[in-house]
Amino acid sequence: MDIRIPVSDPAKVRTLKERFSLDLLSATILERRGLERAEDAVYYLETDTIYQHSPLECEDVYTAIDRIHDAIEEDESILIFGDRDVDGVTGAAILYRGLRKLGAKNLSVRLPEGDEPYGMTMDTVSEILEKGYTLVITVDNGISAVEEIRALRSSGVDTIVLDHHLPSDELPCAVALFDPKVEGSGYGFDSLSGCAVAAEMVWALSFSETPLYGSECIVLHAEPRNGSVRINAVRLENLIEIDRITEEIADDGGVSASKDRLMDFLAVNLPIMVLDADTEKKMLRRAFGSGVDISLVDIREKLESLIPLAKNHSLFDLSMLSRAARYSDGDREIETLVSLFRSISIHSYPSLSTDYDSFMQLAAIGTVTDLMPMKDENRIIVKRGLRMLSERPLACLQPLLGRQNLAGKRINTRDISFYVAPVLNAAGRLGHPMDAFTLLTTDDIMQADGFTENLLAMNRQRQANEENAISLVRDKARESFEELEERFVIVADEAVPRGLTGAIASKLSKEYSVPAVVMATVAGERISASVRCSDSFDAKAFLSSFAPLFDDYGGHRCAAGFSMPYENKERLIDMMKGVVMAMDGQEAQSSGIEADAIIPPDYMNTGLWRLSAMLEPYGQENSMLRLYIKDATIVDITPARPDQKFLRFSLRFGTYSWPAVWWDAKERERFRKGSRVDAVFSPDVNFWKGTEKEQLLIVDMDIHEDIDSSGAK
Repeated sequence: MDIRIPVSDPAKVRTLKERFSLDLLSATILERRGLERAEDAVYYLETDTIYQHSPLECEDVYTAIDRIHDAIEEDESILIFGDRDVDGVTGAAILYRGLRKLGAKNLSVRLPEGDEPYGMTMDTVSEILEKGYTLVITVDNGISAVEEIRALRSSGVDTIVLDHHLPSDELPCAVALFDPKVEGSGYGFDSLSGCAVAAEMVWALSFSETPLYGSECIVLHAEPRNGSVRINAVRLENLIEIDRITEEIADDGGVSASKDRLMDFLAVNLPIMVLDADTEKKMLRRAFGSGVDISLVDIREKLESLIPLAKNHSLFDLSMLSRAARYSDGDREIETLVSLFRSISIHSYPSLSTDYDSFMQLAAIGTVTDLMPMKDENRIIVKRGLRMLSERPLACLQPLLGRQNLAGKRINTRDISFYVAPVLNAAGRLGHPMDAFTLLTTDDIMQADGFTENLLAMNRQRQANEENAISLVRDKARESFEELEERFVIVADEAVPRGLTGAIASKLSKEYSVPAVVMATVAGERISASVRCSDSFDAKAFLSSFAPLFDDYGGHRCAAGFSMPYENKERLIDMMKGVVMAMDGQEAQSSGIEADAIIPPDYMNTGLWRLSAMLEPYGQENSMLRLYIKDATIVDITPARPDQKFLRFSLRFGTYSWPAVWWDAKERERFRKGSRVDAVFSPDVNFWKGTEKEQLLIVDMDIHEDIDSSGAK
């Protein structure tokens, strides 16, 4: 095996270890995976809503809130226009559920059916005008519908765009745009999924229904110093920091610039929130003199009602116990106080916290399925969503989880990718995405059971169609792979169904370990196509080279697509071949296996599974933890059947023996009881009959030294 292990920076590892109380191995692996900034550690170590970015950082969100509230109050006819894939369907379901909770009654949903193209078309515009909708909200599309939205606007129909795709040079004339990829959007993270954007919009609408909306306050803490008082104050609007000040005022009682600056900051007629008002007043009198009386609001009672463990603890005590201060370079006590204030504010309203978790379930499914990078806020969204799916799944999802043997299991991203996403995706791929939407918006478990059975039947049909289509194009794929010198696969075939281009491209990309493009012909007039690749290649950037030939294109680094007139097909293929052959093999998948660390025998314990849990959720830009062990021993092995795709055995390394499974094991006949091996594995959990057990998921393995069954060399 060719094993590559990243080099770590000892100084950075030491900083992470000490700041976040991590063990050496965890700190080393986080540093090797690119964790450098303290504020990024929060996404590995936390799950609370308060650590998500606020949609109210986006100016257009306020306009969207006002327009949606007006439409609900006036009982306008509202249309949610989504997409057929899982991201689009979950996004539409989230928004539909959210608007229903807010009281919307005249609400409809439209998803592309049959062979309709992605996104809005002029036919869609005609349909919208004919049915009399006055507000259209797009989900997972719309940012490129410039002409369509202009046509709607000229006819008096308002549009709100909730999207996550890259915009073109011209933005649509919607009344509001919430797309983190739009330059200057104000949002703190640009790689949300479409369904997560919809969820953020629902959170903003729920926030607007609470007294927190439009509120401003100052969070203050004063602490004694030697001969002075140090005062930290942070100004918040909608719980978002907009200003802060730190001043140290000497005890001499004289006039000072520090006093003036601080008084200017505080004299804005806003409530000043503190913990333990009597103590804070003593400090303020010491700083400003007894003649200055500053009104304070004590949050102690509210804090202890929501966090009983905070009882009788000073702010200093809490700052030592709190993790929040570790993610900022500011003063520990003021950072802790701001975090506590945000937390009690949000958790005082179930619509912003516990109730909102139901939307996280759908957002997690869409985020994983749409191959969003597992970094920043996506990690919190997916962690919260997976936890809810495991512990308290929505009624609509319970039958599906049960049928897929996921009920009662700690669900991970692999479960979503293999057992949930394909079933939901099948409806869109067969041209009936509303069937998946209907499942995701029912609260009747009996109805959900029937809808689930329908989707499972669709998925079986989709699998059969997919296998048939792949068999038809396999020869063309191999010819293309050879023609393009094993750098790329390009397939265009009349037999490929439009709804299966993504699935086929994904299988071909994995089979040949190169990017793959698969094109389908729609009604003999159009080409609809998908690109799939590993994250070492940028599918969206690749397509941008051919943009003049497309009517529409978009996507992400690992998954993209386009549509165009049929007459452009041969020209596009020739152009793609030229670009591929000019790549000089740079985009080929790198050889060898990258492991996070070499593990000595005394590290081989259940702590590795705790480390793996910290690194979850896994996905794009955050691959499964891979560890390398040398000179382990196979102590037991289950003979594999000829048709079996995996090898089961037990591997001793260190004090214990561990069950192991190796999918698609190569040269399996070489491995037997007593074999000494080097192996790369991921710590995994096998769920069987309600019981979870640690196991090793083998990535690759080599014989180190063979020993026969008698123990002789």
